Amino acid sequence: MAAGYIAPMVLSVALLRAVNVGTANRMRMEALTTVMRNAGFADAVTYIQSGNVIFTPQGDESATRAAIETQLAADLGMTITSIVRTGAELADVILRNPFATSTDDRSRLHVSFLAAEPAADHVAALSAMVVAGAFGDDELAVNGREVFVRYATRAGTSKLTGSVLEKKLRTPATVRNWAVTNKLAELSR
Repeated sequence: MAAGYIAPMVLSVALLRAVNVGTANRMRMEALTTVMRNAGFADAVTYIQSGNVIFTPQGDESATRAAIETQLAADLGMTITSIVRTGAELADVILRNPFATSTDDRSRLHVSFLAAEPAADHVAALSAMVVAGAFGDDELAVNGREVFVRYATRAGTSKLTGSVLEKKLRTPATVRNWAVTNKLAELSR
């Protein structure tokens, strides 16, 4: 390596599950920033009030998730799942959305970020439910650790919820709308 070389900063995003949704898991973003800094992520910054944190990771994804979840429990007494993606992974999510180019109304697009890649038989069973019309005209595509959803009308009136995805795919998940997903990808470059 050349003298004076500075390695580019690699950023990640922690997507906390079910933060500030309804009355459950209410937390101020200042408190979340403190939690992240106490966990060793000194440059952590939050984005909006739904549990999104941009930071420089230390260690692998599993260790990072464990550090965040342990610190959330220690500092706030909350058991919350943290799903972590690198900035590069988020950029890839933007490119992989099969509905992004065919939908005029971007507000109908959402991404469910999964803690683990689901088993093929669970994906097949969920896909069969979609084909059978269990969720009306809502559409989905499972690709790796993400589920891309295009709602026929609005997410808030759909039966295709994050909880349904978690139950059917048997892995924790957290959902972000397309605008937030794009902004997080931009901020974590």
